Amino acid sequence: MPDLPVDAVSPRERDVLAAVAEHRTNAEIAHRLHLSVRTVESHVSSLLRKLGARDRRELAALAAGAAARAETGAVGDLHGLPRGRTSLVGRTAEVDAVARLVAESRITTVLGPGGAGKTRVAVAVAERSRSWFASRGAFVDLVPAAAGAVDAAVATVLGVAQRPQVTLTEAVAAVLRGRVLLVLDNAEHVTDDVAALVVHLADALPDLHVLVTSRERLGVPGEAVFHLGPLSDSDAAALFVERSSAVDPTVEVPTDAAASLGRRLDGSPLAIELAAARVASMGLAGVEAGLDDVLRLLTLGRPADRRHRSLRAVVEWSHAALDEDERAALRTVSVMAGPFDLEAATALLPDEGRGGVADLLGRLADKSLVRRTAGADGADRWSLLVGVRELAREHLAASDDEAQTRRRYAAWARSRARDLVEARPYGASTLGGWADDVDGVMDDLRRCVPSRAAADAGARAFARDVATLAFARGFVAEAGKHFRTAAALAVRGSDAAVDLTDAAACVHLVSDAREAYQLLLDAADAARVDDPGAAAVALATAVAVAERFRGAGFLADPDAATLAALLTEAEALGGGGEHARASLATARAWASGAEHQHVLPAAAAEAVAAARHGGEILVLSAALDASSTAAALDGRPDESLRLSAERLEIVTAASAEREPCGAVEVVDALRSVASYAVATGRLDLALDACHRVDANPALEPHPCWAKGSAIAPLALAGAFDDAERAAAEVWRNVEATRRFRNVSLAGPLLGAALAAGLRGDRSAYALWWERSRRVAGPASLSESPNLAPWAAFVRARVALAEGGDLTGALAEVAQTFVPGRFDGYAAVAAAELAVVLDAPDADGLIERADTYAAHHRWVAAALLRTRGRRDRDPALLAASESAWDAMGAAYESGETRALAKELA
Repeated sequence: MPDLPVDAVSPRERDVLAAVAEHRTNAEIAHRLHLSVRTVESHVSSLLRKLGARDRRELAALAAGAAARAETGAVGDLHGLPRGRTSLVGRTAEVDAVARLVAESRITTVLGPGGAGKTRVAVAVAERSRSWFASRGAFVDLVPAAAGAVDAAVATVLGVAQRPQVTLTEAVAAVLRGRVLLVLDNAEHVTDDVAALVVHLADALPDLHVLVTSRERLGVPGEAVFHLGPLSDSDAAALFVERSSAVDPTVEVPTDAAASLGRRLDGSPLAIELAAARVASMGLAGVEAGLDDVLRLLTLGRPADRRHRSLRAVVEWSHAALDEDERAALRTVSVMAGPFDLEAATALLPDEGRGGVADLLGRLADKSLVRRTAGADGADRWSLLVGVRELAREHLAASDDEAQTRRRYAAWARSRARDLVEARPYGASTLGGWADDVDGVMDDLRRCVPSRAAADAGARAFARDVATLAFARGFVAEAGKHFRTAAALAVRGSDAAVDLTDAAACVHLVSDAREAYQLLLDAADAARVDDPGAAAVALATAVAVAERFRGAGFLADPDAATLAALLTEAEALGGGGEHARASLATARAWASGAEHQHVLPAAAAEAVAAARHGGEILVLSAALDASSTAAALDGRPDESLRLSAERLEIVTAASAEREPCGAVEVVDALRSVASYAVATGRLDLALDACHRVDANPALEPHPCWAKGSAIAPLALAGAFDDAERAAAEVWRNVEATRRFRNVSLAGPLLGAALAAGLRGDRSAYALWWERSRRVAGPASLSESPNLAPWAAFVRARVALAEGGDLTGALAEVAQTFVPGRFDGYAAVAAAELAVVLDAPDADGLIERADTYAAHHRWVAAALLRTRGRRDRDPALLAASESAWDAMGAAYESGETRALAKELA
């Protein structure tokens, strides 16, 4: 949560906020502060607006967080904010002006030529603004970022992994909530990508402020532009004096001489710093003379932009002063996308040896052309200043060494990628330093992924390695792109099919199943000639995906006739392989019913048997899913839960989440366990499945999924605050990703309505109902086979708790619903309401609910209470209370205990 902005919140509002943090009512606050209730209401409304809180609960959490930081002195992180090695000289007015723009404008761009000090100003502004943007934020250096990788650069700094059903940009947006500052530094080479990202984030996040540094404006709506000019004479002189004294304290530079040098260098901070670095070796007179010669040469021979002449002059001058081996080293390492370690530099300069390369880098660092920094692991890394890198690359392009350097660069990238793939830790919780190693080279690896035109024997393997690393680091959409590149580079069709199958899984995880289905058809086409069996597997998998995940992007297409034709084709291609036979049996099972996702038990059993015999873990997972679906349709959700739990153990034991196709099965198995656990009243298993997702970042799915799946079991368990907090996070992600039509979230949000209603908060209850209707879209809550019994149960249970419209609730919940996860909840709620109302059909409704009790713990416990209520039987009520306790349903246990006292 952000620290409280001093200028925005009045002392009286701070008093009100402190009381809100203690969860005081408006009346209690008014009494404490000697105010009217209306005045308190006005202050609360003002605080909600000023602090960007969505409701009173979030406002209280914000205040509590600010108070905790005040006690500990902690300040929220601005991830990636660099620490200046030297002080910022001058630029006071500029920093003030940009800070004001950042506070007032959503998007601010600082423009200036290379070496103008844009980064230093941005760092100073970010540091000054931390008190207002202290909840979180990021400072992202885009120098290493290639076109198409800006969102990945931001995600890396924030530690964001891509999640199923959302793009990487949407995953970033889901993290950057609240009053946040995002600084994008050095954007000029990826302006279009930055503009697209900024527009998306600004639209999704009303409290986000973005500061960009670039040599050209973004050209997006609402952009405020600040042109960073040269240093004033006095600031230029001060900078030259300070930096020259740092390299040689014995040299005295008169202020007027320093000012003169600054003017001749056009006030460019980088040019001044580079010139000052030469004072120790050349003296002031030597610096002046050398600069005169170079400037005159460049003015006559190079029609450079005037803004860049001084920077170019000083870099050229510094370059000319190098030994030949230093110049060669500088232009060679300029090929690197960003910071690099000694091993990378040695790979590019093999003739120098490791010790020789270290010496060369040290000499370049001494001359302020290369910067050395220590990584988190203590290892040294080097980088070139922006202006130096650009000029060094020009020299590389003009040299005879370019082709060889780029070959060595590509060879290093391939070797490094392979080493990282082979060293990949087993579990996500152990990624640690390995993940840092990947992040340190990922920009270079991306640059080296070849196009089809540049294919060679190792090209496809390298593209797959980069895809594997991207997937491991959570850049799932990017991994899919690299897998597609690998397919384009493959010589054999069967290899291309493997790549396209992995690409399909990546697409499925982050987008929808419809595109994954099409990629599987492409995989079948690729394998048809040299591996018919693999083509059969791809076609069968495509059919299974279309049937299993029918709601994930599919509409009417493909229809049943199309899928039947694909199955016929797959059977003709299939051959005798175990994998193909198991895949075909599984596809037939999913397509066996008269409607989509209506699986016949016999077909499912045949698929499971074939998959067990074939030994294919992922095919077995899909077959077990078919069997659990058939069991659910047959009214046996306890069997569905058993099969889903078996499925989950099989795929997690095989560490299937390490690969894209396996991750699809692991995530879906976790979803199934949570779903069927709720359907049987096993709240403990449902919550455990959700916790397993939260605890494993490699499996962290759609930002709505894990939290969404936890809402209903939390509400049923009586953990109302936790349920509503999870729902609030889900809703923030919905807003950030702008995915308001997502029927799968309607049920979880109804769980939040249940929590709010049982807590007695009518306004929150109405709010969650409205949000549930909104995400359901055209699928009415009262008409959907899956949602209708759950919606009726929620309304009935809340009505029973608060004594509302019991007759209307009974009429809604007593109807016969399609068998599914929630019809048992509706049936027992109807029975209990009927007993309370002394309805004539109460016994019949009890008998109907009793058909669920054998495999549904919630129904069994609620039936004991219903019969105890009807018969005024303390033994039945005591048994009900024990059953609630065993289930972990604290609220229901307390209600049952209170009922027993009332009837005693």
